[in-house]
Amino acid sequence: METVPASPSKIPGTTRELRHYINLLGKRWRVTAGLLVLTLAGVFVWTVRQPKIFEATCSIIIESTTPQVLEGVKELTEMGPGGWASYDFYETQFRIIRSREIAQRVVDRTGLEQDSGFKQSTDTAQGASPRDLVDSLLLQTRVVGVKQSRIANIIVKDTNAERATRLANAFADTYIERNLDYKLEGAHSAGSWLAEQTVDLRKRLEKSELELYQFKKDHNLLDVGLDDKQGMSRQNVQTINQKLGDVKARRIEMDSIRKLIIAAKSELSEKESLPEIRDNPVVQKLRENYLDLLKMRADLESRYGEKHPKIDNIQKQLEAIQRDYSKELDNVLRAFDKRYQAIVDTETSLAKWMQQEKQQALEWSKLETQYKPLSRDAENDAKVYGLVSQRHKEIDLTGVLRANNVRILDRAITPRRPVSPRLSFNLTVGLIIGLLLGLLAALVVEALDNTIKTAEAAEELVGAPVLGFLPMLSQAKTHLIEDAPERDLAVFKDPSSMAAEACRSIRTNLMFLSAQKEVAMLAVTSPGPQDGKTTAAISIAIAMAQAGARVLLVDTDMRKPRIHRSFGLKSDRGVSNVILGDASLQDVICHSVVPNLDVLPCGPTPPNPAELLHTDRFREILAQCGKDYDRVVLDSPPTAPVTDPAILGNLVDGVILVLRAGHTTREAASYACRQLTDARARILGLVINQTDRKGGGYGYPYYAPYGRYYRTA
Repeated sequence: METVPASPSKIPGTTRELRHYINLLGKRWRVTAGLLVLTLAGVFVWTVRQPKIFEATCSIIIESTTPQVLEGVKELTEMGPGGWASYDFYETQFRIIRSREIAQRVVDRTGLEQDSGFKQSTDTAQGASPRDLVDSLLLQTRVVGVKQSRIANIIVKDTNAERATRLANAFADTYIERNLDYKLEGAHSAGSWLAEQTVDLRKRLEKSELELYQFKKDHNLLDVGLDDKQGMSRQNVQTINQKLGDVKARRIEMDSIRKLIIAAKSELSEKESLPEIRDNPVVQKLRENYLDLLKMRADLESRYGEKHPKIDNIQKQLEAIQRDYSKELDNVLRAFDKRYQAIVDTETSLAKWMQQEKQQALEWSKLETQYKPLSRDAENDAKVYGLVSQRHKEIDLTGVLRANNVRILDRAITPRRPVSPRLSFNLTVGLIIGLLLGLLAALVVEALDNTIKTAEAAEELVGAPVLGFLPMLSQAKTHLIEDAPERDLAVFKDPSSMAAEACRSIRTNLMFLSAQKEVAMLAVTSPGPQDGKTTAAISIAIAMAQAGARVLLVDTDMRKPRIHRSFGLKSDRGVSNVILGDASLQDVICHSVVPNLDVLPCGPTPPNPAELLHTDRFREILAQCGKDYDRVVLDSPPTAPVTDPAILGNLVDGVILVLRAGHTTREAASYACRQLTDARARILGLVINQTDRKGGGYGYPYYAPYGRYYRTA
């Protein structure tokens, strides 16, 4: 069994949507193309009529610091921190370039107030205020920084290339001059202020130095400073303290010896043991002499006896030495006592001196509390005066120097080609906009189109299945079919065409639609005229005849009959004659060029077709036709203008309703269905006529892939 092709609504996902829009564009291509052409034409005309705009660029370098001409002399105005990282600094400079102050200077510099061409290009009225000229100039000027560099581009657009160049260079020159003026103004202002401060600071310094001098004079500090005197006092204290310690230690040592001397004063042996006596050379010499004499006496006594005269002499010497020895011992002890007393006196004197020096140090400390503030004030005043005086001199030097942190890298040159309007770019944008507008218009037209677009919509509206689709017969062959008879017989003349295959599919669906009760007699109608119901009736009848059945095609459209012309027959006799009894059925039935297919023309057009179709005679004619033929196909008038289809629907086994793709509205189809249903006619199914096999219309593109196969089979 041949199945009815699915509509695009049954295709899932993106494929369905894509095909839907492709079909929509294919169907509404005239709307899309028209809007596209209008848009492109409008863009072209608008672009051509636009004035030519030229763009001039002057490149400048903005350093963060001014070049240092004099070593050690700092600029008064620090332009900004080093490095491109200071985004705020460069943004500030860009805004200064585009400030109203700079723009006003450029206007005055270039004489734009007398330039009528500039006023015309910026739509500035004659006699406009300077503010309007500045606003117009700023609108066509922009500053763009070059990334990762200190370069800025001053870009000016104008309808005159030379004027754009002149303005760009004027902006750069004016900004450089303004930057230098700003530095010089700051130097002049700071210099005046520093000059005033220098005078005041000099007076303060003189006053503080005079007070310090008077203090030194009053306290005898002119030759030696207070710090020096305090140093000398501290040094004296340290020296005295060291000497006092040495003397005190010596005194303590001698005091110990003195105690031993006092204790041994009455005993000679004790005296001789004292270090002062034992170590005395005179005492030692006397002892040696005394011992020598004793030795000599002993020697003489051993030789001559105790009575020898020499022994007496030696004895006298010994006595004399003893007297000298005792006297020397006393002298040594008296000398030691004097030395001890001198040490004690020295210690006492050093202690008094130490006390005096300490007292003097306290006096110097008291003076320091008065001296230091005076000295500090004088020193601070001297430092401040020195700094201000030095800075004043530096600023005087920087005011003379005309060093600038801004310089021109490349001056603007006269552009040869305009930057706008850009025809190719505008046409590209217009193409995109035109396509979008065309698609939007196609969507709007499609949304306003109330014709039946899908098989599902037709089935849901009518309540009957779709039996098949008939393509546009002008596409049934490779050449166009313009003659109506040729178009109606296209299924017979080209059995391998897509239209022929579609009719065979409809025939097959009719057979399986009524498997229990064979449909022997059917009527073909449509909601309105020019829906293709006559062509559909002829094509279905031919398909049935080609299947071997004896088919009779009856033209019951007594208001506008056409079947006789399709088969090249005369219409002087037909159904109307048989109904009126003017002729027999066998006399008016004609054989066609299609085997197994006979045609019963309409005959003369009666004034009352509905009354003729409603007669018993017409029923008898149909009954006789049903006996003589296997299939009887009636070409019925449209349902909209007349009631003939409702009458015929009660006389046949069923009705086929033909809907024209893209033409039949939902209202017309609904009215036709309601009219047939109210007459209790059986609607066998629907045939969608004039579908586009190219996929351009209304959800019936599924015969398109097989068109080539049908033509070559």
